[in-house]
Order: sequence, then C-alpha cells, then structure tokens
Amino acid sequence: MLTVASLTCFVFLIAGTVPLDPPRNLDGLEQGYTLRIYEIARDLDRVARVAEGMTPNSDRLEQRIDFKDVDALVPPGIRRNQIAIEALGYIEITEPGNYAFELRCDDGGILDIDGTRVVVHDGMHPPSPMAGEIELDRGLHRFRIDLFQNGGGAALILNWRKPGSGRYELVPADAFRTEAGVTRVVAPGMKVYKDGRENQQPGDGLPIEVAYPRFAIEPMRPKDFRPKIGGMAFLPDGRLVVSDFEPVNNGILRTETNGTLHILTGVIGGTPETIRVEKLPGGYHDPCGIVCIDGDIYVSHRPGIDRLRDLDKDGVFETHEEWARPWVGDNYHHFSFGLKEKDRWIYGSLSTSIYFGNTIQTDGVEGDTPGLNGPNPPNRGTLYRINVDTKEIEFLAGGFRTPNGVEVTDSGDMFVTDNQGAWMPASKLNHVKEGRFYGHYNGRQKSRVYPEGGHASLFSENLPSPPAVWLPQNEIANSPTTPLAISSGPFAGQIWLAELTLGGINRVSLEEVAGELQGCAYRAGNGLEGGVQRLIEGPDGCLYACSIGSGGNWNWRDTRFGLERLRPTNADLFEIALVTATPDGLLVQFTKPVQGGGGGADAWLRNPKNFTLRQWRYEATEQYGGPKLDDEAVEIVEAIPSKLGNSVELRAPGIKAGRVVYLRTKPVSDAGDEIWSTEAWYTMNAKPTKDAPAKPFVAKPIASAAAKQP
Repeated sequence: MLTVASLTCFVFLIAGTVPLDPPRNLDGLEQGYTLRIYEIARDLDRVARVAEGMTPNSDRLEQRIDFKDVDALVPPGIRRNQIAIEALGYIEITEPGNYAFELRCDDGGILDIDGTRVVVHDGMHPPSPMAGEIELDRGLHRFRIDLFQNGGGAALILNWRKPGSGRYELVPADAFRTEAGVTRVVAPGMKVYKDGRENQQPGDGLPIEVAYPRFAIEPMRPKDFRPKIGGMAFLPDGRLVVSDFEPVNNGILRTETNGTLHILTGVIGGTPETIRVEKLPGGYHDPCGIVCIDGDIYVSHRPGIDRLRDLDKDGVFETHEEWARPWVGDNYHHFSFGLKEKDRWIYGSLSTSIYFGNTIQTDGVEGDTPGLNGPNPPNRGTLYRINVDTKEIEFLAGGFRTPNGVEVTDSGDMFVTDNQGAWMPASKLNHVKEGRFYGHYNGRQKSRVYPEGGHASLFSENLPSPPAVWLPQNEIANSPTTPLAISSGPFAGQIWLAELTLGGINRVSLEEVAGELQGCAYRAGNGLEGGVQRLIEGPDGCLYACSIGSGGNWNWRDTRFGLERLRPTNADLFEIALVTATPDGLLVQFTKPVQGGGGGADAWLRNPKNFTLRQWRYEATEQYGGPKLDDEAVEIVEAIPSKLGNSVELRAPGIKAGRVVYLRTKPVSDAGDEIWSTEAWYTMNAKPTKDAPAKPFVAKPIASAAAKQP
C-alpha cells in the first residue's frame, strides 16, 4: 500500500538512469549510492530533472543521506545556489513489510522507489520533513531522490521507519548499493533543467529582473551607509527615519539588542552625497515597523512598541520610552510588523513562532512540529491596533503566520500580506475584517515554556476566510511584504505589493464580488539593490523602497541591504492594466490598443488561441506550503474585443469559484511595443452574476498621506 503525503500537479520526471529491473543479487555492486549535482544558474522553484545526456558538474559515491547544510552537500568548486541534485542507487531490504520514509529537504525534493512516488515535498521551503509509506519485499529496490536548491541554505536527509518500529531513524549506510567500478565523468558549464521554464523569459514565465520603466531608480545611501532596514517613515519636517538591524535566522532567541534607528536629513530632492545620517541612541530587537505621529517616533520590535519624543521641537529626540508592552515575544521568529496610523490608532501585526533543531531542543517542545509550527504565547499571528492617546489595544483578526505588511486605506479597509508556510500553501494578500480567522493554526504542543500547551490562534473557532488574492509561490511572489495603496497615475486605486525573496514590486487590483474583495496580481519590476522590505510614499510623490536580507532563503539573491527612491517617469508602457471577473469569464484591459497584424486588432483579439487560461485551487494543511490542486486548462469559447481594441472579454464558462485563474497572453501594441509581462493571476473566490456584477474597489491612501501629495 502506498500513501503519498503530498501531490504536485506540474512535475514531469523522465525515466531514471538506474536499470528498470533491480539486480537479483549484490554481484557488481558496492556499498553506497551515487550523488550528482548539476549547475542550472537560474531561479528554480519546483522539482524536475535535467535534460537527457547532461553530464553532471559533480558525481561522487556517498554512504549516507545525511546532509544538514549546503557545505556538506555541495563540494568545493561547485556553485551553492540554483543547482539540481540527484541521489541514485538501490536500497537493500532484509525485512519485508511496510516502510515509512521521511524526506527532510531544503528546497524541494521527491523520493521514488521502484518507479513509485513515495514522498513529494516540492517547492521552496526551509529544512522540513515529509513522509510516505510503501510495501517492500525482501531484496534490492531502486530508489531516486531529486532535489533542487535555489538559494540560501540546503539540506537532504533520508530517514525510515522499519516494519514494527515506532520511530524514524537515519537509513544506514549498509542499506545502500550502487554499481561498482563506475567511471564518474563530470563536466563544467550550465545544464538544461526541464521544468517547463527552460525557454521562458523574464516577464513570461519568470520574474522580471530589471527596473520597472514607470519609475526611475535613484540611490539614497550615502557612502559606507549599508542599512538593513526593517521599517521606515517620514517625519513632518521631511526627514526619514529608518530602523536598521542584523537579522539572524538560526533559531536562537537573542537577549541582546540587534537594531538601531537612523534619521536621514535632506532626503527630499537629495542625493547620496548631500544626505546626512544621524544614528539615534537606544537598542531594539528586530525593529520592523515605524510610524511618526505628532512628530513622535513609534517603533515596533519584539517586546512591544517604543516611543521617541522631541519635546522642545528642536529636531533632537531627547526621550526614549518603552511605550507599550502588550504582547510576548519568546521565539526568534516573533516579529512585530507594520506600522500604519489612522484616526490616532496604530495598526500592526504579530508573527508566529518557528521551531526546528536547536529551537525545539532549547525550549523542550514535545512531539513533532509539522511545517515548523510550534507553541506560541497569546495573540500571536494577529492584526492589532493600539490607541495613541489611551494605549488601549484591540486584537482585530487572527490566523496569520508571517504578516510582514500592513496597509489601512482612507475608507478604513485593512490589508495584510502573509507568507507561505504551515497552513499556508502559498503567499497571499488578505482583506482583513474584524473577528475573522485567516487560516494559520498555531501549534498547541507542550514545552518547558508552555507546560499546558501553546495558545490557540485568535478566532480559530471560526472557519478560515479566503485571501483577497492568492500569490502563487515563486511565480508572482515568495515573501510578500508591504501593500501600498496607489495614490496617482494610471493604476490609482490599485495596490503596490513589495516582495522580498523574489525581489521588486508587484501590483494588485481588487473588486467586490458577493460582498467580499477578490482580485488579480500582476508583475511590475525589479532592478533594485535588494529584496523590498518596506515601500512608502514620500511627501514628494516618490516611492521609497528599503531592503534587508539574511542567510538562508530570506533575501533576494543574497542581497542584504538597500535604500532607493523610485521617481515616477510617466513612461508609456504597454501592459495588462486590469483583469476583472464577468459572469462567464474575464474582462482583460490593456494600457494601449492592441496591434493585429494584417487582420487588425479586432481579428487578433477575437482569436481565443491568443489567450491561455488555467485554474487550480489550494488546500491548507499543517505542512509547510502546498501544491496546486486540480490544475486544469480552461477553454475559451469566445473572445469579444472592444471597439477601441484595448480590451477583450474572454468567455470561459468553465471557470470555477474557489480557484486561482491564470492568464497568459502576448499581444503587441498598435505602436509596436511588446507587452511588459504576459501573465496575470486572478483569485476567483466567487463568480459574479448578471444581477450582482463585480464592483470596482478603490484603495485610496489615508487622508493624512494623500494630503502630502503634490
């Protein structure tokens, strides 16, 4: 009997290189297995195999599958990131019966035995386990592990639970066999990885790596100022406050502070040569949020919110106080994100714990921690607001995992991003309503700190509310951070969405269907000096983007710092402007009329073959991330162009509620411009009807911010 712990819809693997039928005895075999590494040198996000005939960059005999870090797995001279790994050989079974195999890996991995899929642990994720079972007879059984390593840390460990055993243990060296006397040929150079993206281009199947033409990127860092910025905000006098800290993702809860504040003078209209940096006294724990109110600075960090005051208004902040301590942070992953102010309420969010390795041992956590999810103190994984005048705190909604971005609009609508992980099959943007639960169930394990068990997620007695927009992992996002309402320009009323691990900025449009918000995600651009942690609009109408990064996979291409100004250029760019839901399909609008060649725009837009639609759903489990489920093509029965040639209605009655609908199209504008990005992802939580059509939603910045715009 085979039970598979996870399925994936987009992995197509070619036949292995070991013989189809295992040998009957040990003749010609030696102890160990073959480990091969192939350099791919582009972003990877799924398990696949290299093209047939590719010679590996590294090929060696190994005895155990027990690699806890990238240095153990990858030999010197081979690139550490963007590589594919194969483990091949035979497992000798001396005791027949039901075997459970646990594959611990970083990034994604798949275990096949005798051509049967046993464990699928695909996608980008930190070291974490996935298990599956299979009946095995006595004798040799061919096995194969395929692993990809995109960036950051790496791990590959294979454990088994033998028949009648109650625990997992490392598969011993004497269980592995491979062909003896093999000549291990290697060759340098990059290999072809058959994940369906080998012929794709940035913006068409791959993230965009260059600057978005609608912004001119201007450096803002004075020489030798290399801030790893967690939060930033403008003071009323135009100075910029930033929090700078050294993130450490090693599971250790620090007792000493690691963060400071800086004030930058001369930012508006300034250059790196004219900006002056002043470091403020005082230390902070992972300061990830700043807001300025009445000239005071409020900083959120692990233990709470601190306030700095300039009482005599001379530009110098004389006081630093522990302003509020309304929550507990007792895990290295207990961040306090935000901040945003509306009507004298400060809005922020609290992340949940992560438990692995030394953290589990140090805290004495009992039992497993699936998806790295462990016990928490009260109110972790929430959106809160705290009153500036009374310090009254309200925990508004629960069920968040890593909500590293908060936006509150002029209408009072609240938005929170969240990152893939336990109970989060993909990243997402949530439209938050009070009293709701958004899907992440905090671990309830017992530990030394919580002998009665960790505290439940707030409002987890309610059914999970779906996100407004799913952000398919490594296609449009990996670690979304700041959502920012767009105040002006062609996309005013939509939302910019900053991204850390994939880097750059994306865009989201929203509409109301059946009383709830849903919408579409689009790529914008990158070209910045790091992954974007915070994105704010300055009083000059420019956007300001800051970066941070650390070891592991919390960075964009190993970048660690950055501060830049994004000045609007009014570029005339051809791209998908808006995708909205109709009762039987989608309406796609472009920023320019479409060119149609000899047949004209009408003929091009009228051809359904010029558009591709797919749909799938997600299902939350306690495991880290999750695959696309029920992935299928959607037939377009008719394409109806507009008279102006700048939009088309795609009639596709097969689109289902509760699906992410993927759109790809590659038109050329009437001016001959290629489209900036060919793809968009619409979250169809509910389908509109003729009697209840979709209603546009306008995300207007809060009045205090909008009033500063020129």
